Amino acid sequence: MIIGVGIDIVDIRRIDSLLKKFGNHFLKKIYTADEVRFCTSRKNIAGSLAKMYALKEATLKAISDVKGIHWHDIEIRHDLNGCPCIDLTGNALLNLHRKIETYDIHATTSDEIKYAIAYVVIQSVPNG
Repeated sequence: MIIGVGIDIVDIRRIDSLLKKFGNHFLKKIYTADEVRFCTSRKNIAGSLAKMYALKEATLKAISDVKGIHWHDIEIRHDLNGCPCIDLTGNALLNLHRKIETYDIHATTSDEIKYAIAYVVIQSVPNG
């Protein structure tokens, strides 16, 4: 059963502007250290940051109960094939557990020159 769906689109130029204006302050506020390491290792840093930002926003929408959730409560990592995986901690995990105990999160991103988009589906997993 689908618990929640979220989609978000981000203007990569906006992320690039925030990065130039606020630098490390912006990075530390939104992204975990592992996320920053991953994005700064990529050719298009702003594009990678924009996709992660879109994933975080789409995840918030899929959870729907966003009370008390901090940006770092949603961490994006990638599997061996480069597909995004989402780990929840803190209030993001607590808020989702109010709805369902066991779940899978499916996520995908795409980008063009100016925009990054993310789509997230949270699905319940039967116990047992």
